[in-house]
Amino acid sequence: MIQRLLLALALAASALPLHAQQGPTPSAGVDAQAVAAQRVWRNYQQRVAVLLADTDQPRDLALAAVLQDMASLDAEGRIAEDPTTAGWRQAAAQGAGTDVIANSMLMMGADAGGAVREQAARRWAQVEPDNIAPLLLLEGGAEAVLARARDLRRFDLHMYDQVRWIQSALLRHPPSAAERAVLMDERGTVEELAADSAMALWAAVAIPSLQPLTHACGDSTALRSLPTRAADCDHVARVLVRFSDTNLGGMLGIGMLERLAGNASERAEAQALRRRMDWQMSEWGRIASAQERGGVPQFTRLLADPQVRTEQDLIARILAEAGVPLEPPAGWQPRR
Repeated sequence: MIQRLLLALALAASALPLHAQQGPTPSAGVDAQAVAAQRVWRNYQQRVAVLLADTDQPRDLALAAVLQDMASLDAEGRIAEDPTTAGWRQAAAQGAGTDVIANSMLMMGADAGGAVREQAARRWAQVEPDNIAPLLLLEGGAEAVLARARDLRRFDLHMYDQVRWIQSALLRHPPSAAERAVLMDERGTVEELAADSAMALWAAVAIPSLQPLTHACGDSTALRSLPTRAADCDHVARVLVRFSDTNLGGMLGIGMLERLAGNASERAEAQALRRRMDWQMSEWGRIASAQERGGVPQFTRLLADPQVRTEQDLIARILAEAGVPLEPPAGWQPRR
């Protein structure tokens, strides 16, 4: 949901679970409670990071590094260099092999750049050569995508695969009774806290940079640089629209189609796709905001269903349960 994504992105600066960020502008008393909750949440993340790293398993080590990053953020969102965290990432990379989840989780985190990130993306691309996602995470990724455009069939970040695994890892090390008293709504469950926190963590640190691809397919000079560039961009855009596991990919594809449109028919196609997505996102946000705890219980329940593989699957289920059609009604236009 729109609200969830925006709040999740704020996690990178606050390192708090989503439910602790919701609500009106805080009073002094509420602000003090938020500071206390932030301290408890950071301590919990650090404790879990150490426990996960002790297993020496690649996925655990990669997640431990991310949790330690989030726990050590300063007021300006910066992370100090930490040799322990760097060591965890190196160890995770050495053992990741062909594990897509381990390699994709090595993309997460502010200091997950350089050789570790590049090598993990290359291992992931070798396992899934038809996937745009690992190519886009490479240095010079936009050109790598367009060079192989006709062989690409999906943009799969494995978002819910990672979120489910992160949730399971957090559930192995649940908060103590004292931590739950600070971090959780009394009506909530540990499963909900873990699901909500896992989704927030993923959205805060696992989203790749999309600007290079939009530039390569939106700049007129770039489009004229190669005779096949426009057709390759169109193919990639349509893959993003039809075969992305996140709405992020769909939004990127629609934006590319809008910029590539060369006639009225193509512009109308892109506008219709945009309107459909705007409707679904708007209704998703409306439905969630009307539910208890911002829709977290429903999200947790649907996350546990293996048939919900993509974000579009989730949206379709939420809208169906509310009796809302996937297509916007005649005449509907989004509020801007």
